[in-house]
Amino acid sequence: MYYAKLTHGKTVIEFHNNWLGEETIIVKGKVVSKLSSVFGASHYFTLKEDGEDANYILTTKMSDNFGFAIDLSRNGVIVHRDVPLGYSWGRKKQKEDKRRKLALQKLNEYDLQAALSDFEKLLDEFPDDPEIYFHMACAHSVMENADAGFACLQMAVKNDLPDTEAILSHDMLAYLRLQEGFEDFLNSGFEELP
Repeated sequence: MYYAKLTHGKTVIEFHNNWLGEETIIVKGKVVSKLSSVFGASHYFTLKEDGEDANYILTTKMSDNFGFAIDLSRNGVIVHRDVPLGYSWGRKKQKEDKRRKLALQKLNEYDLQAALSDFEKLLDEFPDDPEIYFHMACAHSVMENADAGFACLQMAVKNDLPDTEAILSHDMLAYLRLQEGFEDFLNSGFEELP
C-alpha cells in the first residue's frame, strides 16, 4: 500500500506497509522490524555499518494532509524528516482516507458499533471495497455475530480481497474461525455461507 526507500551513506532502508497496517522495514533483503499500526509506529533496529553498530529509529506518522510520512534518526540524530509515503491524493480520496482511518481507529479501540456505522457509510460510497467488508467482519466477529461476519467475509473475497490468508490469521476473526461451519466455508473458497 505504501512504500519508501531511504538512503543514509551506504545504507538503504526500505519501508513497506500493507492494507492491514502491517509495517515492515527491510535492509539488504532482511526484515529488521515489523509492527502493526493504524496511525503510526516507531521501529527500533541496529545495523552494522563499517564494523560499528548504528542505532536507528524509523517513525511513521500522519502528516498534516492526512497522508503518511516517515522520520528516520541514526544514533539520536534525525537524518530524514517528514518523508512522504505513497502518492498525493485528490480531495475526495483524502476525505475518504480520513474517514477510513477514523473507522479503523474505532475498530482497534473496540468501539465496535461506531466502527460498523462508519464502515457502512463508507460502503454507500465504495460498495466494492473488499477491505471495508473485511474490517466489518472483524467487528462482527468480536461481537460474536457469526452470520453477519461470514457474510462480510464472503463479500470481501467476492470483491477481490488482496490477502485471504489474513482471514486465517487475524486476531479479531478468531471467533468466526471457531464456528462449526468455518471449515466448509474455507473449503468453498469463502463462497458458500455456513
